[in-house]
Amino acid sequence: KRKGGGGGDGVEEEEEEDDNDTPARQLASGSAGGGQVAGWVAAAQSSISGSLLQELLRPGTWALDLSASDVAGERLAQLVDRLPWVNPLGFVLPMDWAAFVSLELDGGPRRTSKRGEMPWVHRLQKNIPYLLGHYVSVLFLLALLHGLSHFGLVLVVAGLQSGLILAPPEAFPKTLSPSTRPLLLQVAHLLVWLAFIRSIWQMHLFVKVLVVGLMAGHAYILADPTER
Repeated sequence: KRKGGGGGDGVEEEEEEDDNDTPARQLASGSAGGGQVAGWVAAAQSSISGSLLQELLRPGTWALDLSASDVAGERLAQLVDRLPWVNPLGFVLPMDWAAFVSLELDGGPRRTSKRGEMPWVHRLQKNIPYLLGHYVSVLFLLALLHGLSHFGLVLVVAGLQSGLILAPPEAFPKTLSPSTRPLLLQVAHLLVWLAFIRSIWQMHLFVKVLVVGLMAGHAYILADPTER
């Protein structure tokens, strides 16, 4: 038997309040998740900011007047300077490779007793975008090594880019205009990125998961690289 109708009404009111709170909690949780995704996207965009690829995707870059030999030579020197052999993808790396290899490892963030806080998420959200240029460059190196096994397209276009950078001026016909070499180098760099993205797309799912896991694992055990 149930005693006291008033008590029953109170229980029903509490249940109704809980039911009304559930959508609000779900909405708040969804908003928080959406905010985290937006944060990841913004951080990834900032990590590639200033790269040569971003510059080449601007229409104004291709509207430069390179008819004069001095202007074309200056543009070629800029492109060569942006594409050293240690950075073939043209990123603006926050540190050199020696500093990247010597970064401090602390085994992961400390656990916290506060509810709702996930230190490992904050660490990944900070370290991965900051070092994304290095991680992608390592992946590009792996794609080149894989291309050696079957003479892949990414290897061909990477060789084309390297040839345009290293070849002496005498290797090009004198009939070509001064703007030809810098324009070809810009096109070659775009082809490098397209072939690289194609190789990632064709990569086996297990390899993709392994690469992402290794990248996340390194970012997890890495101390804050901005506090060096």
